[in-house]
Amino acid sequence: MTDRQPPALLIAATTQELRRHAPFDAMAPAELDLLASRLRVRYFARGEVLLAPARGPVTELFIVQRGEVRGRSTDPSQVEAATLLEGELFPVGALIARRATTLEYTAATDTFVYVLGEARFLEVMAASREFHAFCTRRLAHLLERSASAVRESFAGRASAELGMETTLAQVVRHAPVTLPSTASVRAVLECLRDRRVGSVVLTGEAGQPEGIFTRTDVLDRVALGGGDLGAPVSGVMTRAPVSLPASSTVAHAAETMARLGIRHLLVDDEGRLAGVISERDLFALQRRSVQGLRKEIARADSPHWLAHAAREARGIAGSLLAQGIAAEALMQLVTALNDAIVERAVALAAPGHGVSAGEFCWLGLGSEGRREQTLATDQDNAIVFADTAPAGSRERLLAFATEVNDTLAACGFPLCKGNIMARNPQWCLPLAEWTRLFDSWMRNTQPEALLNAAIFFDLRPLAGHAPLGEALRAFVREHGGSRPAFLRQMAVNALQVRPPVGLLEEVLAGGEPLDLKMHATRPFVDCARILALAAGTEATATAARLREAGPVVRMDPGEVEACVQAFHFVQMLRLRRQEEGGIALEHPNRIDLAALNPLDRRILREALRQARKLQNRVALDYKL
Repeated sequence: MTDRQPPALLIAATTQELRRHAPFDAMAPAELDLLASRLRVRYFARGEVLLAPARGPVTELFIVQRGEVRGRSTDPSQVEAATLLEGELFPVGALIARRATTLEYTAATDTFVYVLGEARFLEVMAASREFHAFCTRRLAHLLERSASAVRESFAGRASAELGMETTLAQVVRHAPVTLPSTASVRAVLECLRDRRVGSVVLTGEAGQPEGIFTRTDVLDRVALGGGDLGAPVSGVMTRAPVSLPASSTVAHAAETMARLGIRHLLVDDEGRLAGVISERDLFALQRRSVQGLRKEIARADSPHWLAHAAREARGIAGSLLAQGIAAEALMQLVTALNDAIVERAVALAAPGHGVSAGEFCWLGLGSEGRREQTLATDQDNAIVFADTAPAGSRERLLAFATEVNDTLAACGFPLCKGNIMARNPQWCLPLAEWTRLFDSWMRNTQPEALLNAAIFFDLRPLAGHAPLGEALRAFVREHGGSRPAFLRQMAVNALQVRPPVGLLEEVLAGGEPLDLKMHATRPFVDCARILALAAGTEATATAARLREAGPVVRMDPGEVEACVQAFHFVQMLRLRRQEEGGIALEHPNRIDLAALNPLDRRILREALRQARKLQNRVALDYKL
């Protein structure tokens, strides 16, 4: 190969070709020209080997120009590990480490590749910060690019959703506080104080609004006006308050307030008084916060208003995505709001069934137990109660649980199709029975026992007496890692669903959607659970399990972090899919690969490779 400089036209054509792909599209023109001038093109016929472990340390970088390259382990028992398409680089890690590649790379079609020698590779690395960052932390670099694109994509839409085109129906969060117009001024003032509201609507005999009295009126019309507290409020109220339909926009409400010089409007929902909107409410629209939503959930005084608060909680996701929040933090925030909804649903139902917080613990299972909930999730929950509970406790708790499950369903959390809910007598048990059941699952290799262990061993106390739930977690942590036969069978189960690494492009070509939950997140979740049980860690979240168990099972820190990043990317894809389509999607975890941009498809392939690597490690640990 000659070192003679290629013609300027060839360099220009090469830079134009490269700029279609990351990281080249972010490189400075001079840096990309340098790279293009150092590349040479090589042709490989279909089936021809480009690189193999037996050839020794890698001395060249390959960039696919046209065609397709497959990477496969030389171990015949291992399945395909990589599919490389136009613009993809390989084998970066082996070249930097000056070692042999671990895969055999073969041309899947007639393929042209750019080739960059080691010395030239180091030269470009030194000249381009972007190229250096990509080569040394490839997945993290791609994820940063994707996150930036997500922020740009969601920012405009989120702003519109929370802006002046929002309808008043979306703004109203509480039922209006009303009193008869014949009530005394003193009664209205006590109502303002006791209910902690800023206004009271005064109604006539038929329940129709006749006036409104606000905190501002207290100063202007009562204190300074020397009003009689025993007199009817009708003498100091604002008569015939202005009303707007619930379908009116915030912009219309703001214009009406400004034009009439008023601070409150009634919201009419087809003849029903739906609520009161204040000037302060309109200004607060752009300052919604997770903390504010939590307070709103805690104030909900009925299942109806709790369901309203739950819709508000889901609605904040678009805003958070627009702010560029990471998947891990977003899942934790979504879970925290869902926890608050569960706690409030429990608190609303308990008094009617004579249930006290000290006699039971409401358990969140599955994704809620792991704090990994997305926007579309059904219910997985259970109840544990004290062994010393009096006779009849279980019947009361089951009736109570049924009401809680129904309330949560009204809040947008569908009933579990597998009936893994606290209302099911099978999952409402005293502590001793739970521990016996858990123990039996660890001794049993039947599929149903393994499935139950995968769901229930991710438990977390959500409401009630937390020590009951913590006792169950301690039992799993203490006994799970000491049952090698059980762990091996869990590993067998975790390897049954393989990420479609080599088939991803075939899936794309066939137009079939990919189930991200089944084929992309489940491998990480299942493998992390096994590693955590073996290591005896306390964590339940997948990322925390990998980070805590990794050092114990001697995983390379870089490998651990790559798995965590890959898992979170897939979760972010799920969140984006659900936010864009809404929770009413029939298949909220299925994604159309053709709709993904090239960058996200590329990262998804990297994520699936990491899932496959993690599965291969578990298979090796348990000799499968």
